[in-house]
Parts: sequence; structure tokens; C-alpha cells
Amino acid sequence: MILVTGASGYVGSRAVRQLAERGAAVTAVGRDEARLRKVIPEGIPLVIADYDDPASLDRAFAHARKLIFVASDGFAEDMIRQHAHVIDAANRSPIAQTVFTSIVDVEDGSPFYFAPVYRDAERRLKSARFSSVILRCGLYSDFILQHWLRETVISLPLADARIAPISRDDVAAAAVHAVLGATDETWQLTGAASYSMAEVASAATRALGKPHSYQACAPEVYFERLAAGVDDPWPEAFSTLCASIREGRYAATSSHFSQEDFESFLKRSTQGQSLSRV
Repeated sequence: MILVTGASGYVGSRAVRQLAERGAAVTAVGRDEARLRKVIPEGIPLVIADYDDPASLDRAFAHARKLIFVASDGFAEDMIRQHAHVIDAANRSPIAQTVFTSIVDVEDGSPFYFAPVYRDAERRLKSARFSSVILRCGLYSDFILQHWLRETVISLPLADARIAPISRDDVAAAAVHAVLGATDETWQLTGAASYSMAEVASAATRALGKPHSYQACAPEVYFERLAAGVDDPWPEAFSTLCASIREGRYAATSSHFSQEDFESFLKRSTQGQSLSRV
């Protein structure tokens, strides 16, 4: 049996659906039954477990052979603890293989707030008794659309740095592909093309039907804007993400897994939004 944690979220729920469509025995794992039932098709088994409740993880993992482990989110110290709970529970279970959604930005010296979180999880996985496929994901196309393209003037402290975005749909598809076949590998999951923010603005203009432009701002200006609008840890997280992007840590491209290009993603997302309003 294959378990998928974080199954009420986007990547987890898509992975569950794809596995079910392939005829795999899959169980969706999450901490909120109501949320799970909203996104998981009827007939797919559900298990309630919490990353902060090791006993619930032990029960969830008791009969599993494979695990798609979707990373948690929030404060860094909470994530480190939660990831450790999942890996420890997997070590106590019959699980023989995991697939973990990591990030490309895990190296020592990275300024990114979440880099130590994923570095710690990867270290734990590499010393675990089971095999692991680590999916090092680049910046999500969905993140850019939801956060940076909300306004037609994109104001970020990125100078002329480049990014190679990948959609969450492609990450889910890669996770399914990995759990059905790969072992002990590290995959770089980024887009096949990189973009400057000026190029992102041009792609958004073509795909979204509104003129977008990019103007660089100072890091402190961006942080102050975030601090006035979002709760912790996001001002630090988003600001240090930009610092990492400026250092070129999100610019590398990859063709490890078949991906949708960024502009096609934007067009598809816009069409989906239009259909949902009909």
C-alpha cells in the first residue's frame, strides 16, 4: 500500500488521484477529515494522522510499504520537529521506500529561511533504514502566480536574477512516477527554461491579458511591505527567498521530468479560473 501524507493539500491530493487512476492501492493521510473529504475522491481510504502526533503516525504507517511524504509548512522549528516525527515513524514501520518533496535550495550558506529545514530532513532520510527519492523542487509556478502576479506592477528585490519555475502539478506527477519505480535517487525538479522577472512580466502580459511590468526594489523596502501585510514567519521567509534567488540558487534548469513551461501554466490557470466562475 502507498500512503500520501499532506493529502488535503494540492500536491498530495493530486498524487493520490493519479495513483488511484493508475490502479494503485493508495491511502490519503491528513489531520483534518473534513478537508480530506473535500479533495479526495470517494472510495479512496483516508487515515487521520498529525505530524505532531507520533502515535497517530505509527497507526497510519503500520501497514504501508511506500510513502509520499509531502513537507509541512510554517515556522522552521515546527517543520524540523514534524519532519523528524514522520521519518522516525517511518523507521519504526514496514515502509521500504519514501518520496520526499524537498527544495533545490538546501546548501550550507544559503540565506533562505527554510534551507536548514530541508537540509535536516534530507540528512535524516539519508541515514534512515529505508530507501528515499528526494525531489528537490524549484520555485513553484503557482507561488509566482498567487503572490507575485497579484499586482500588475511586480516590485521585488531580485535585480536581474533568473528563476526556473515548475508547477505543483508537475511535482505531483514526478512524485507518483518516483514512488512507482525509483529508489535512492535525488531529482532536481525545475523548469526547463529560466526567466528574469522582466521575462516573467512579459509572459504574464501575454497569458493573463493584462499588462504586467517589473521594477526592482530594495530588500528593506520589500521586507517592510511584507511586515505590514503578512504574519510571521512569512516576511523573513519571503525576503530570504529573494536573497537566495539573487544569489542564483533558483536559476538552474532541468529536464529530469517532463514539465509544462511557465507561460503555458499561466494560460491553463487562467482558463481554469474562468471555467470555475461559469
